[in-house]
Amino acid sequence: MARRFPGGFVAALGLTIFGIPAFPAAAHLHAQPADGVQVRVEISGIDGALLRNVEALAGIVRASRSRAVRPGHVYRLHDKAPETIERALQPFGYYHPKIQASLDTESTPWVARYVIDPGPPVMVERLDIRIIGEAETDSAFQAALGRITIAEGDTLSHPAYERARTSLDLLAADRGYLDAVWDSSFIRVDLERNRSEIVLHLTSGPRFRFGDVSIDQEWVDVDILEPHIGFQPGDPFDSSFLRDLQSNLSGTTYFANVEIVPRRDLAADDLRVPIEIRASARKTQRWEAGVGYGTDTGPRIRLATEFRRLNRRGHFADGDARLSTTEQSITARYNIPVGFPNPSLWTLTGRYGRIEWTTSKTIQGFVGLSYAHLRGEVREVLALRYQEDDFTVAADTGVSRLTQPIASWTFSDADNRLYATRGIGGVLELRGALDGFGSSASFFRAWTSLKAIQGLSPRIRAVVRGDAGWISTEQFRQLPPSIRFFAGGDRSIRGYDYQSLGPVNENGDVTGGNSLLVGTAELEYRILEKWSGAVFLDAGNALRDFRGEVAVGTGFGARWISPVGLVRVDVGFGLQKEGNPVRLHLSIGPDF
Repeated sequence: MARRFPGGFVAALGLTIFGIPAFPAAAHLHAQPADGVQVRVEISGIDGALLRNVEALAGIVRASRSRAVRPGHVYRLHDKAPETIERALQPFGYYHPKIQASLDTESTPWVARYVIDPGPPVMVERLDIRIIGEAETDSAFQAALGRITIAEGDTLSHPAYERARTSLDLLAADRGYLDAVWDSSFIRVDLERNRSEIVLHLTSGPRFRFGDVSIDQEWVDVDILEPHIGFQPGDPFDSSFLRDLQSNLSGTTYFANVEIVPRRDLAADDLRVPIEIRASARKTQRWEAGVGYGTDTGPRIRLATEFRRLNRRGHFADGDARLSTTEQSITARYNIPVGFPNPSLWTLTGRYGRIEWTTSKTIQGFVGLSYAHLRGEVREVLALRYQEDDFTVAADTGVSRLTQPIASWTFSDADNRLYATRGIGGVLELRGALDGFGSSASFFRAWTSLKAIQGLSPRIRAVVRGDAGWISTEQFRQLPPSIRFFAGGDRSIRGYDYQSLGPVNENGDVTGGNSLLVGTAELEYRILEKWSGAVFLDAGNALRDFRGEVAVGTGFGARWISPVGLVRVDVGFGLQKEGNPVRLHLSIGPDF
């Protein structure tokens, strides 16, 4: 919207709404009903954001999506179209367009044509952005000013102006400048000279601080929750701490809803803002039953339960039972939260099950105690596990008893953990056992997996992943399949059955390897907002001392960005198998 001033000046006071997904410039619709006409709209001379905004605002474009429109309505919309087009171009700096409009009523459907010459753009002659007050020396504001995409000499862009103003508004609120005000914020346009000036003057006022924190809940002891807070009264106000606090408390098993309320109205002269935490409890128990299908596991049934608050110290328990063609198991866990301020957890776990893969069969039971906590941005888990396996793999059969200290470290950094356009993550796991110390064999095992995702354009992203592992032992044949390395499957080398690859014995049976190298490269192209296609190449194998045949799988697939993460359907070709057989792979889950 623009308001004219004497002397040919226009001051832009707002931003025309735009950004509705574009429709094709020429759309062929259904057959014309008898009680109305169909209309096709053809727009030429502009593209990109200009075209999208014209299509979003022009009523005749919206009418073209209908099966039938009254002829009189088409005439009225066509008459209004030049004015609407002119208004739609102004946010992008084009105030003097020339529009040739015509309506062909002899064709079926009718065709409304608009040939647009946007004319000379209005340039930014003067840019004046200032932060006044305490925020002037705040490094976050200096960084924000550096990210503003407006510069003198650019074509005037109302959206860029609005983004700059909004980003500074939000930053002031985030950083605790709760009395920040705009002294000046406007665009002034000289229509005769096609020049403009942009002025943004923000007076920040003082930075507020955190005050006392009150927690309105009665289900667990307050000292269990307080270390989640992450800040102290008197610290500079920063709303990112409040977002983290809400996420941390919502992620516990205790609360269904958590509301964090900064009470600016109660701040005293010392600028301290009291923080109120209001929470509602989850149900004390959860029961869940589900069915599914995985190309690695086949059809499966899962039963799960959770006892969320066993006492006021926040102890909780959970368990699950799984039934599929490859696994029948039951697992129970008792969890004790400790070690704040970093949320930490002691877990006692027991499991018993039967596991059968293409290359092995195992009856396994174990009991273990683990301690999980955060070390900076890395999740560290330290565990001690006693495990007994009655196994058959190739020609090896036996009963192994292993007392294993286990340590693992997991990290990830991504712009979106469900579907990332930029991210990196990985895991490192070390475990071992010593013959005679509660174990029937000695070994040391190291395994790591790294994954990186990078967007190459708005529609294309690349995914690379690598797995590597090593087992040091003189008693390899006494180790169960769960310790040995195998390759193949949905998250390994596609085109091959799960855990079907590895070194073989003299009879051609897969024995598993003492080393592992697997790499994946994938290119994904976004076709629609939630759908994309992909091509991939997987290579590697489970090996004997890092020597052996490299297996290669390649193929293509489809991706759907679901609320719980990416649904991946792949068709893989195992190139090392005779005839290059085809295998379907299905997996569901977040990127990180």
